[in-house]
Amino acid sequence: MEVRDALAQLDRIHDQLTKGEVYRGFRVPAVAVIGAVGLFAAAAQRWVLPAGVPAAFAGYWSAVAMLGGCVGFSAAVRSYLFREDDFERRRTRRVMGQFLPCLLAGALVTVALARTDGFVPLLPGLWAVLFGLGFIAVRPHMPRAITLLGTGYVFAGAMLLAWQPPEPPGWCVGGVFGIGHLLTALALHSTKEYRDE
Repeated sequence: MEVRDALAQLDRIHDQLTKGEVYRGFRVPAVAVIGAVGLFAAAAQRWVLPAGVPAAFAGYWSAVAMLGGCVGFSAAVRSYLFREDDFERRRTRRVMGQFLPCLLAGALVTVALARTDGFVPLLPGLWAVLFGLGFIAVRPHMPRAITLLGTGYVFAGAMLLAWQPPEPPGWCVGGVFGIGHLLTALALHSTKEYRDE
């Protein structure tokens, strides 16, 4: 029983230590590439999507999000597998455990609302709010600027929900997420923990 208690106490100590250090699993170049892809997709939407087809809008931006997710998570997975020690891997699992529920909620909201054309204009705002909440959820493990960026996503999402154009332009998604990711890359790059790599 004493060994089990000691191990549980060590786990609690590790949990406290992980909260005190900045998570370095996100790669600045990957985050910047995701931002550039978002801006490119926003500019391309007008030529790629047929007008007046809300389901195409939801599908297009879901595909862009999956591409960005693959870029971002592949960098984090590579770091997890080849660069991190056990302590850093624990922190990665904790950060992902806090961030992924917001992404999953975004996917579920997309599936639920994309079926009805009238609800599709809500998606850009909801996506931004949920992504911002994910940023806020991981703030104990990230540079301080992440809290501000998360709040910015939530605010942008609230503005999009209040505006809600019947056919959202590409900048509603690509602008918010493209600029947001570029600012995130800048925030990560400007912190000592990320510059030292």
